[in-house]
Amino acid sequence: MHKGWMVAALVAVVAAPSVAQSADDFAAKVINAPLPASLSVFGLPTPPPVVRVKGVDGGKALRVAIPAADKDPWKISLSSPTTQPVAKGDRLVLAFHARASGMAPGTKAKIANASIQLANAPYTGILGQPVEVGDQFEFLQVAGRADRDYAAGELSASLQLATGKQTFEFGPLFIINLDRK
Repeated sequence: MHKGWMVAALVAVVAAPSVAQSADDFAAKVINAPLPASLSVFGLPTPPPVVRVKGVDGGKALRVAIPAADKDPWKISLSSPTTQPVAKGDRLVLAFHARASGMAPGTKAKIANASIQLANAPYTGILGQPVEVGDQFEFLQVAGRADRDYAAGELSASLQLATGKQTFEFGPLFIINLDRK
């Protein structure tokens, strides 16, 4: 797989390293399957399509149409599980490409919480925050530290999307462990 786009994305996340790192070094820090086709969406009657788009690395995005706001914004959510273990204290970054449409002019769509959380009940978050998404692709990120050791698949990225009638497009979504060798 060509990793040039992944390196560009990770350079935006990792503070300018003093020593150049290869694409393989960066790829080793990604602990999920980041491509749009590998992302899961819960709460919709049919799976959203992956579409070709301009303006995002890789040229493809997952298009998620939200029919309406819900008092529980997690009822429609996007997720991506970890594929590698995480150690207590590891610096984690959730980073993703996103844009939204269908909002009033001059406004942004809200993601109620962009987090890394337990992949199963009780779905406790270990890091996260609300984010806003405009009509042009943006590279958004949320960072924090692991509070304990986690097995591969025990954590998942989660984006809570049921905040209004709008359509999100998500390019690659990364869970990055900055302390992974």
